[in-house]
Amino acid sequence: MATSFRPNNSVQDKIGWNITEPQRVKVRVWILAGVLALAFGGLAARLWYLQILQGGTYLAQAQRNRVRRVPLPAPRGLILDRNGKLLATSRASHAVAVVPAALPSARTQPKEREKVLRTLGYLLKTTPKEIEARLLEAQKKGGNLYDPVRVTDGADLKTITLVEENKPRLGPAVLVTDEITRQYPNGSLASHVLGYTGIVTARDMERSEAAVLKNPKARKLRFDDNIGETGIEDEYDGLLAGTSGSALYEVDSRSQPIRRLDTIAEKAGNTVKLCIDAKLQAAAEKALKGASNSGAAAVIDVRSGEVLALASNPTFDPNIFSLSRRDPRRTPEIERIFESALQKKQAANPKARYAFKRYVVNRAVTSHYPPGSTFKMVTAAAGLEKGIINPTSPVFYCAGGMRLGRFFGCWSTHGGENLIGAMANSCDVYFYQTALRLGNSEGSGPAFLAKTARQFGLGSPTGIDLPTDGKGLIPDPAWRKAINKNRPELARWFPGNTLNMSIGQGDVLATPLQMALVTAAVANGGTVWQPHVMKEIRDGKNKLIAQSKPKGKATGISAENLAIIRRAMRSVVTNGTGKSVALPQVTIAGKTGSAEDDNHGLPHAWWVCFAPYENPKIAIAVIVENSGHGSENAGPVAKKILEAAFSLP
Repeated sequence: MATSFRPNNSVQDKIGWNITEPQRVKVRVWILAGVLALAFGGLAARLWYLQILQGGTYLAQAQRNRVRRVPLPAPRGLILDRNGKLLATSRASHAVAVVPAALPSARTQPKEREKVLRTLGYLLKTTPKEIEARLLEAQKKGGNLYDPVRVTDGADLKTITLVEENKPRLGPAVLVTDEITRQYPNGSLASHVLGYTGIVTARDMERSEAAVLKNPKARKLRFDDNIGETGIEDEYDGLLAGTSGSALYEVDSRSQPIRRLDTIAEKAGNTVKLCIDAKLQAAAEKALKGASNSGAAAVIDVRSGEVLALASNPTFDPNIFSLSRRDPRRTPEIERIFESALQKKQAANPKARYAFKRYVVNRAVTSHYPPGSTFKMVTAAAGLEKGIINPTSPVFYCAGGMRLGRFFGCWSTHGGENLIGAMANSCDVYFYQTALRLGNSEGSGPAFLAKTARQFGLGSPTGIDLPTDGKGLIPDPAWRKAINKNRPELARWFPGNTLNMSIGQGDVLATPLQMALVTAAVANGGTVWQPHVMKEIRDGKNKLIAQSKPKGKATGISAENLAIIRRAMRSVVTNGTGKSVALPQVTIAGKTGSAEDDNHGLPHAWWVCFAPYENPKIAIAVIVENSGHGSENAGPVAKKILEAAFSLP
């Protein structure tokens, strides 16, 4: 090969390539070697980082791609009545769930994701938007990307079949899972006592996390847990809720299970037996349903404070909260109840809660009413304790009312009445006069009457083992002054306020449960019980976990004076305003009441009683809202309850 040398010390071959002199070649070789060394060093470092430092993380991710952990929900515990009748149970059902991590990415594969969600939405009769909303909600509540998120509950066989048939189109993200649904076999029976369950919200999760921080043994909620929302389901949620398990499956490339690798068994919740007597409860609800308006009834064992029945009308079927959103049984009225309950839980606009208040609120425990003439038991006790009245004297004359600044009427003209006759005929004037003689009508008198009312438990929560517990209101001059401290013109207590208070009107408020407890205290000789609904709790091996014991306090009213009040209440039934409630087989003592309602033309109808008179066992309080006289509207409801309590034909 011919070669020619040029002055620039380069060598050029005959085809025109320049060959650098050896020294420059050597430098370039070292540079190239350095670059290669750095590249291989970087690769080695990256390999060390992936396999050594992050090896565990990527191994776990690989395992998640190969295995699926499917939650096994635990059944909630049974709820039974005092005689073992089943009130609440659980049943197995199926749900369709989506694993977010297995869905096509919304960022890199939006069309594929939309196709999967549109297909699933069509099968479930929902929309991709609703499915995405459920996934987002689960994420906000702490669910991770590999947790199956239920997008429909209570899936029927047809839906499950459709989903399985379309698995090739849906891909590995869609699963059919097991779930446990709460069931109430007696429908609306005792629904206000039992309550209902619902899926946790973000607020529930926050409260759970706070509770666990304070008490590590507190129940830690998952994003898809069902919890008690109201009633016994809420009050004893931690004991009724079981412990969920899980099953670990090896899956193929289509996410189909190949074999089960591991199982953590679920544990059912405890069984809660109530003091409620389903027979009495059914009788109370049926009687209230036949009344002329909404109302409530409370039935107490006067010997222990056990709650035998708590009824509220109108009622609702708690099974509606277990229905799928697409279930055809969810009528528009049911939908209103459901939505109003959800709005209340989420603290939505109070004006949107009418349906919840009308159907779901337990009137027997929560709703406050003027007790009307049933409060005369308290006024009589105050007068007897002060020594200003006795069964036969003094005799106060009723001319249809009395004038004290303005005219304070009585519902009839009774003439001369002593305590026994005034209670029997519910003479307002007698109790007006009694209240005026308790002391200064603008100070010590009403203060003493208020003190006596509080001795019977009025004006304070009852302590019942339910999430809601109305306290009512017992006013007095100090209270009026306190609430009007910035309005001195309204701070004065007038003698007329004392007259109104003496007959359970004005600012006096009480719940039906409170009035049942007052009646029970009169009947049992002076013990105000703390009412309780739970009788006992047992675990899956029938081991006793908890048991209620009677708790009460003395009224401080003498046994002799309480006996006089009982005698006066007996006269109400034998020859007074409550004669229509009399039963030939059982001796009853009671008191009627008609409480004025400023917002309605007709008064609330009240009836309270205890039986048998000689050896009291139960006390009953009934209210029928805005319906008129107690003897005509509330009395018949109590009569039906008494017939059921004593097994009368």
